[in-house]
Amino acid sequence: MIGALLSIPSFDLSARVHQRLHLRGFREVTDSNSTVMKLLGPEGDRITELARKAGMTKQSMGYLVEQLEAARYVERVADPRDARAVIIRRTKKGWTYNQAAAEEVAKLQEEWTHLLGPAKMKELKSLLAELVAKLGHRYEGSYLEAVTRPPRQRRGSQARS
Repeated sequence: MIGALLSIPSFDLSARVHQRLHLRGFREVTDSNSTVMKLLGPEGDRITELARKAGMTKQSMGYLVEQLEAARYVERVADPRDARAVIIRRTKKGWTYNQAAAEEVAKLQEEWTHLLGPAKMKELKSLLAELVAKLGHRYEGSYLEAVTRPPRQRRGSQARS
């Protein structure tokens, strides 16, 4: 079934990346709360937006954010568009985590390229990108840049580490 054919590599990738990151010292990030780190936009997001992206309740997402906030991967800051609202954004430690995760994903992609061969891996990526587009989602190539390069710091603001 197509679900298993898509899910098994995805689960394998997630488990192996999580294991490698744990060995690199990122022990506070669990399989569950890593969802926040995967979905959090470069400029940050409101908890309600993160919950919508993950398909979970605001309360459940809030719990995951609290775990990462306690471990200093994310912080709450005033939303510049609405002073009453709060956005969640990565700290310096959070950006370091995302960079390490991207490095591990790249290593596993190289392993898969070795297993399939460069031509088949290129075809697989092309077919998946086409499917994503036809399902109505936007894919602009690698998410690597968005999750590994912090947004420009606004004058007077600083990310905590």
